[in-house]
Amino acid sequence: MMTIQNTYLTIPGLLTKEQIQQIDAFSSRAKFEDGKKTASAAAREVKNNLQMDMQCPEYGMVQQVLLQALNANMQFRNAVLLKTIYPFLISTYREGMTYGWHVDSPLMANMMRTDIAMTIFLNNPEEYEGGELELQTASGTVLYKLAAGDAVCYPCTQLHQVREVVSGERKVAVTWIQSMVKSADQRKVLSDIQEVIDELRRQDLVSEPANVLQQTHSNLIRMWAE
Repeated sequence: MMTIQNTYLTIPGLLTKEQIQQIDAFSSRAKFEDGKKTASAAAREVKNNLQMDMQCPEYGMVQQVLLQALNANMQFRNAVLLKTIYPFLISTYREGMTYGWHVDSPLMANMMRTDIAMTIFLNNPEEYEGGELELQTASGTVLYKLAAGDAVCYPCTQLHQVREVVSGERKVAVTWIQSMVKSADQRKVLSDIQEVIDELRRQDLVSEPANVLQQTHSNLIRMWAE
């Protein structure tokens, strides 16, 4: 089950074991290149990792697996309200590699607004030392180092970094999302309402309160969607 705390969303088991194995097999045959190639001017100075060549045939196969996982995950869809998604970057961090403090570009590709950043962990935390995703918040920093197949989504407005990998290898897929609803607070309200609707329908498929809430949910999306 996913968990949402304020504007952070974690989704355990977004990828199945089979999907992780498929990605690992494709990645083992793929070409990787300097990650600075896809960084903005400021981020390029602090970025030190390797990324799968987006022109190699394996990249398209990995992209397909990841998009299938997102499309199949109703909780992700309800929480994020996806409008546009940037092609995944398949990254690896080896010993000594890091990605220093930076903020993501506000616009990418064809002027896509970046509302939400997403990291999907592709290998388990015991396979490498260090390499935590660190986010700056008003109450201090938050660290994420999740199990293979787990994902975390967070606002693109925050400074963040990937701590240096001390040993082993960190493997992740990263993307950015433009939501139909720009406000993180509004997305949280919609997600909370949807969770209540789902629970009511589990108890009674023809629940009248669920129908009323569904109408409210739909009308709020009409009001807030861009």
